[in-house]
Amino acid sequence: MSWSAPLTRVNGESIPMGELDKYVIRYGQDADELSEEVVVTNAQAEAEMSYEVSGLDAGTWYFTIQVQDTNGLISEPSDVVSKSIRS
Repeated sequence: MSWSAPLTRVNGESIPMGELDKYVIRYGQDADELSEEVVVTNAQAEAEMSYEVSGLDAGTWYFTIQVQDTNGLISEPSDVVSKSIRS
């Protein structure tokens, strides 16, 4: 499963690659309440990063990703994507 992190700040300005700080992945089994979070640091070096979330129970899981810049400003969440896990 893959999707793109939005490289646009909430105010609509683009985020230059040199200002990337971290990626924030939120996920859960309720698309409206993504209760789990993973923060991937070193976003400048990992511009096209991949990350594997392990240990998921069977069922459908929903994910979003955001980009945070070096000033602490964060993008809007990406569109929600889902993945079904079979036991």
